[in-house]
Amino acid sequence: MGPLVAMLSALVLTDIGVTVSRIKRNGAMWLLASLFFLTAYIFALVAGAIYLSAFYTPLTATIILAVISLVLGLIIIGIMYALNARDRRIAADKRRRSQAQTSLVIATALTLFRKQPLLAAGLAVGLGAALGLMRKPGNDRERS
Repeated sequence: MGPLVAMLSALVLTDIGVTVSRIKRNGAMWLLASLFFLTAYIFALVAGAIYLSAFYTPLTATIILAVISLVLGLIIIGIMYALNARDRRIAADKRRRSQAQTSLVIATALTLFRKQPLLAAGLAVGLGAALGLMRKPGNDRERS
C-alpha cells in the first residue's frame, strides 16, 4: 500500500505544481494587461477632456467627465449588488433542497428501521446514492 500512496501523492503534487505555476503566469499576464488598459483609459480621459474643452471651458469638461465616470461606477456597483443577491438566493435554494433530501432519507430510514433494520440500512444508502447522482454537475458552485 505504501508505494501506491507515494505514487498517488507524487501525481497530486505534480498536478498542483503545474496548476500553481499556470495561475502565477496568468496572474502576471493579467496584471500587465491591466496596466495597459489603465494607461489606455487615462489617455482616453485626457482626449475626452481636450475634445470637450473645445466646446466648454476646461473646468466644465473635466466635471462632465467626472460625472460620467461616477454614474458608470454606480451602475457597475448596482450590477454587482444584483448578481451577489442572485447568488445568495441560489445558494439558499440549494441548501433548502439538500436539507429536504436529507430529511427524506432520514425519515425513510427511521420508518423502515423499526420493521426491518437490514433492509432499512440498504435502502437508506441506496436512496442517498441516488439523490447524490441526480445532482447536476454544473451546480456545484455556490458563490463566485
